[in-house]
Amino acid sequence: MDTKSETLCAETPKKKHPFLRFLALLLAVLLPLPLIIAAVVLVPNIYEETFLGALSPKIERLKTTTEPKIIVVGGSSVAFGLDSALLSEYTGYEVVNFGLYATLGTRVMLDLSRDYVKDGDVVVLAPELDPQTLSLYFNGEAVWQAADSDLSILGGVHSDNYADLVSTLPGYLAAVLPRVLKGEGKISPDGIYRKDSFNEYGDIVYPREYNIMTAGYDVNQTVTLSKDLYDPEFVSYLNEYIADAQEKGATVCYTFCPVNRSALAEGTNEETIATFYRDVAEMIDCPVISDPNDLLMDEGYFYDTNFHLNDAGVVVRTANLIDDLKRVLGDTERVTIELPDVPERPVVEGPTTWEENEWSPLFLYEPFGDGLRIIGVTEEAKAKETLEIPYMAEGKPVLVLAADIFSECKALKELTVYENVTLMENGVFRGADALTAVHMRRETAEDLEAGADLFDGAPEALRICFYTETSYQNFVSGYWWGVHAARMENLSPAPRG
Repeated sequence: MDTKSETLCAETPKKKHPFLRFLALLLAVLLPLPLIIAAVVLVPNIYEETFLGALSPKIERLKTTTEPKIIVVGGSSVAFGLDSALLSEYTGYEVVNFGLYATLGTRVMLDLSRDYVKDGDVVVLAPELDPQTLSLYFNGEAVWQAADSDLSILGGVHSDNYADLVSTLPGYLAAVLPRVLKGEGKISPDGIYRKDSFNEYGDIVYPREYNIMTAGYDVNQTVTLSKDLYDPEFVSYLNEYIADAQEKGATVCYTFCPVNRSALAEGTNEETIATFYRDVAEMIDCPVISDPNDLLMDEGYFYDTNFHLNDAGVVVRTANLIDDLKRVLGDTERVTIELPDVPERPVVEGPTTWEENEWSPLFLYEPFGDGLRIIGVTEEAKAKETLEIPYMAEGKPVLVLAADIFSECKALKELTVYENVTLMENGVFRGADALTAVHMRRETAEDLEAGADLFDGAPEALRICFYTETSYQNFVSGYWWGVHAARMENLSPAPRG
């Protein structure tokens, strides 16, 4: 273990690169937006190869597809949920998959697509069933990242969000400039969350054979089917978009996104689903074309979130959408698409190098799927300043860290996590008041689930420390982890030359 590096991480102050942040903030305050954009032009394209780098090609397809087209607008459930070639084959329309990432905000996708809706187009609105995506939420820093290789994207941002763009510029520059100064170049993550995972339609085509979630669903995100998900201001904005598109001669319809049935809130039943459908149909000023029951799908059809489908799930969802759209388009021809069976999940088996060690007896466990969930610590562990999560205990792999497990570890300063852990629940660090460093000893981010509230109740000084450039890049641009980028410290050796 690199003690020197870990001590450095533990002692890192809360704000990284304060001088750069000061300069960025000063720039944002003193200069008008056009000059700020001009300054950003000089910064190399850091995020071009990441997931957000896929926004520019999606806009380009939207611009250049002149014949009548189907535009499916939403977040990542759209990106993960369509076979656009199949949809085009059965409807006769060109298709633009205009879904990317809920972190941008649904409003951004509406604003960026608005000017390219034409007479004869069919617009399918399909936002995720989540309070953030069904609001006017806007993430300026994510927009800067998406636009760093194509600044014309900023021209499509609504003027109401200009202030947010300016206020988030310091955070963007503070993340980018250190990489430039150290010669680290572009962030180029491994795995699915990168630009080249998309095809020409905007669909994700990276292979996704089966559900990789530890519990079969994201335990950090329960899905409640209620009209309360929808912010009234968002509904008004959405209806304005619908009216504008219809005035241009487009057909607009609304569909529910795919939802992992295992993630539904307790008490969901036929009556609550029917009420939800009626409420949404009353709010939205266009036809709601899908039956929610068709989109409540078996967990085996999902991949890594409650809204992201695997390869088999994509076929099922696309077939449903084809049926729904053919009714809207007045096409009564019957279509038969062979639907794949629910893929089976392999049994989790750790490598033969995983074994129990001196840390294994310091934790309390309960069974969880094919492995164990840590639910607490022993009295001996509560007094320790350093803890490591073991690979194995009781003959099974340790997979899950539950919420609040370190709440009585008031002496704990450093924690090490290895590649066996696949799920960290929201609030896992809550109450560990002295904890300043979590040493992430793993390369991949996709197989480590974490929620948006992971750091709920955690010390402000807590940082996640990485010791290879690959690991840092995968996490800082990862779907689960990108939202926590401000907590990350890259302590990998600087590149030579």
